[in-house]
Amino acid sequence: MLLLLLPAAASAQVYKCKGKSGETAYSEHPCDANAQPMKLREERPAVPPPQMEPAAQETSPLRESDSTPAPAAAEPDRTAERECIANATASIYGPSNDRVATFQQQMAMLNEQLANAPDAQRSQALRARMANLRQAIGREHAHAHEQVNSARRRCVEQYRPTP
Repeated sequence: MLLLLLPAAASAQVYKCKGKSGETAYSEHPCDANAQPMKLREERPAVPPPQMEPAAQETSPLRESDSTPAPAAAEPDRTAERECIANATASIYGPSNDRVATFQQQMAMLNEQLANAPDAQRSQALRARMANLRQAIGREHAHAHEQVNSARRRCVEQYRPTP
């Protein structure tokens, strides 16, 4: 399944490896001296969707619950709206995730220090700092979600016509 996500033009080799506990992993680098690169398909074959006769489309009981919408001239193009939302989401969540990763690194360091804390007073101080970091992570997530929701509303207002 993972191999289907690789671009067809990629020239990198892929090696199939077995982990210590028997799990399968894929790597760009040989797992051991005897590793052989996998043979990848050059391009994924395109399989066109099955075509129904026009009369069958009208009488099909699946048509009402079909998850793919029927092409309609009345449905507006939402490409610009979706692009606006995607750009806003990336510009908000990217930096937010970086800040959260920094907090998580600090948590990991504090956790190591806690494991080696010489006394109860030091342990208590480390636990207090870790609690503050957990709160900061929660605030960061909440703030990012609020910003994304606000950006979504702005994109909808900007790109959807008002009736």
